[in-house]
Amino acid sequence: MFESPTTPPPEDSAAATPSPDVLVGRRILLDMLPDSVPGAVGFDVAAGTMVGDAGPANTVWDAFPFGDGRTAFLVMEVKAPGHPRAHLLGMARAALRAAADGRGLADVLVRANGALAGVHTEGIDQFVDCAVVLPGDGTIEWSAAGKVPAGILGRDGTFHQLGSHGPPLGMLDGFRYGTEEATMGSGSSLLALAGGSMGLFRGAADLVAEVQEKTAGEVVGTVHRAVRRAHPDGSREVSVVFLRKH
Repeated sequence: MFESPTTPPPEDSAAATPSPDVLVGRRILLDMLPDSVPGAVGFDVAAGTMVGDAGPANTVWDAFPFGDGRTAFLVMEVKAPGHPRAHLLGMARAALRAAADGRGLADVLVRANGALAGVHTEGIDQFVDCAVVLPGDGTIEWSAAGKVPAGILGRDGTFHQLGSHGPPLGMLDGFRYGTEEATMGSGSSLLALAGGSMGLFRGAADLVAEVQEKTAGEVVGTVHRAVRRAHPDGSREVSVVFLRKH
């Protein structure tokens, strides 16, 4: 099922008018966001990007067909300032989509990493933290470039943290990324959150554990509202992908 993939900034915000480069970045970001969330066999899926009224437009979620017929879901973040961050997100998105032609998940990251390393500007340390999940038949395949907090929450309260498999995209050309596979039991959930610290993620994971009976879309909305309450100035932007096994 799907509920709004984008949480727009509140209309009553009193934040100062953003600079032109921030406005351009925000326009690029909004144009990148998918209109809906694709389904995945055996899973309820929801995703969304919370666009902050005073945020840097530096994180996004995406979904696209993988070469083997599955759908890949991902979240990305550009942490450092420099060029408009949404521009780098757009390049990473295009590179990942172009690489998803039937090869393995790790190779997709390798090829996207090479493409971004090839256009990197010397002296500007901007790179893309990116995590991709491929739902399968009762399993998920996961790979992350850089640090993207994520984990699997079991229906019984267990938690399995999903790790990083190499540096952010564009940082180290030629790096060979790894992957990991995890079993998803009935009622278990995967939560990935770009744009926040591990502390913020753990708070979000605790919140998700308390709302297990809500729809996937409602879970993502609950996480976004909690982040907005914690950062009422609109400076925090997050992207969330949430999958729950039937």
